Amino acid sequence: MFTYETKVKVRYAETDQMGVVYHGNYAQYYEIARTECFEACSGMTYASMEADGVMLPILELQSKYLKPALYNQVLTIKSIVKELPTVRLHVEYQIYNEANELINIGKTTLVFVDKHTRRPCQPPENFMKNVRQYF
Repeated sequence: MFTYETKVKVRYAETDQMGVVYHGNYAQYYEIARTECFEACSGMTYASMEADGVMLPILELQSKYLKPALYNQVLTIKSIVKELPTVRLHVEYQIYNEANELINIGKTTLVFVDKHTRRPCQPPENFMKNVRQYF
């Protein structure tokens, strides 16, 4: 299992008139956290993986809103990868406010896809070599 924490400060543009984060922005928060998690555990960036001919699009996204996130709060996003990736990569998220209250939980499933054929494929070996140490 691999867990990684990312901090995100809520910007005014991400909120509605009540100062509450618009629900659609949570997907962006997940992406920010997932990208940092991905780089921390694999030593690779999305750009380097795409340069190697593999893309990683989202197949599924789930989000459950427990409490609102508010303008100017610094949120802590925990990205959790519980199982070694195969053709699919499953990531869970827990978002905490500044009072360390759990305010959102989510999940994404991504699929490794060959850039040229656009068909599912196995993760690149250089990615797996680095990721295996955590499982």
